[in-house]
Amino acid sequence: MTDLKNENAEEKILNAANEIFEKKGYDGAKMQEIADKAGINKALLHYYFRSKDKLFEMIFGLAFKKLAGELEFLFDTDIPVTEKVKIFIDKHTDFIGMNRHLPLFIINEVNRRPEIFVKLLAGIYEKDDHLNMLLKQIDEETKAGILKPFDPRQIFLNMIAMNIFPFAAKPLVKGILNMNEDEFKEFIKERKAIVTEIIINSIVVK
Repeated sequence: MTDLKNENAEEKILNAANEIFEKKGYDGAKMQEIADKAGINKALLHYYFRSKDKLFEMIFGLAFKKLAGELEFLFDTDIPVTEKVKIFIDKHTDFIGMNRHLPLFIINEVNRRPEIFVKLLAGIYEKDDHLNMLLKQIDEETKAGILKPFDPRQIFLNMIAMNIFPFAAKPLVKGILNMNEDEFKEFIKERKAIVTEIIINSIVVK
C-alpha cells in the first residue's frame, strides 16, 4: 500500500511539474506552485525530489524523450526517404498540436542549459548508429539518382521550423488570417500537404 501511495504522489508531482515547467520554464516555475498543483505540501515535494534542479532534469528528460520517440521511425525503417518525410511531417505536426508548449519548452531550456541536452542525447544514442544509418540511406538514394545532393541538417530544420511556427504563433496566425479554432485546425491539415510538397520538391530529382 505504501508503494502505491508513493507512486501516486510521484505521478501527481510529475504531472503538475510537467505542466508548470512547460508553460513557465525553469526560471518561472516555483516549487510551492508545483506542490499546490499536485495537492501536496512543499515538504513532501522535497521528500520525493530534493531540489528544483532534480525535478526539472527529470521533467526535461521525459519531455525530450517523448519528442525523440516520435522520430524513431526515421531510423528504424527502410522505407524511402520521401515516405519518411511525409510521415514525419504528419506525425510531428499532430504531436505539436497535442503538446503545443513542449517544442518551445525544449528549445528554450536547451539554449539555457545545453549540458542537459547533451547528456540526454548521449544516453539515447550512445549504443546506436541510427543517425549514420539514415545518412547512409540518403547518400545511397542520392547516388541512385532519386534524390538531389542536399544537406540533411537544412532539410530537417526546415521541417521542424515550418511545423512549429503556426503553433508557436497561433494567436498571431489566427488573428492575421481571421480564423476561429475550427478553421485553424483545417488550415493545419491543409498545411501538412503543402509543407510535404515543398520539402519533397526540394530534395527529389525531377
